[in-house]
Amino acid sequence: MFLYNIFNLLAKRNLMKTLFLLLFLFLLILCLDPAGAQNLNLPSFFQSYVKPKTAPDFSLYDLHGNLVRSNDFRNKVVLLNFWSTWCPNCRQEASLLEELQAHYKDKELLILRINAKESRETLQKFIEKNPSKLTILLDEKDKVGRLMGVWVHPTTYLIDRQGKIRYRAMGVVNWLSPEVREIIDQLLKESKE
Repeated sequence: MFLYNIFNLLAKRNLMKTLFLLLFLFLLILCLDPAGAQNLNLPSFFQSYVKPKTAPDFSLYDLHGNLVRSNDFRNKVVLLNFWSTWCPNCRQEASLLEELQAHYKDKELLILRINAKESRETLQKFIEKNPSKLTILLDEKDKVGRLMGVWVHPTTYLIDRQGKIRYRAMGVVNWLSPEVREIIDQLLKESKE
């Protein structure tokens, strides 16, 4: 009876929604806790998926007007980097991703940068001033970003050859660090087994 009265009081004051929201956030934080990543000695900025989920299929155009389909690279390890030109951390990360691609040029690592919510014209002006050798895809309506659950830039996903999302990083990452290279090397090795 006591709990019933408390729930009625909370419901009347619309606090029930707040209570459930706080409970949901608490449980979400528990689920996303990188403790699993710490057990694997992963850098703290990586979230490891205990049960890797299949990356959604998508198709986007690159800057040259070519249609790129996610199914076309199922046999490669893919680094999907979501970014925007207005994001300082995204710009900082660009040169590190260029160097990472150069380091793995003979391996089967594909780096795709997906520009979100910006027009082709905005992106082309940016690329004229900041040239890139990386494949850049246009997601003007953020459809792929929403499919992947991106809500902060930069956000990066590492996807194995079977198309499973294995890791996520939110925020700028030093892609040249030994810890990151160890993770990528492990994915490249696993995918051959």
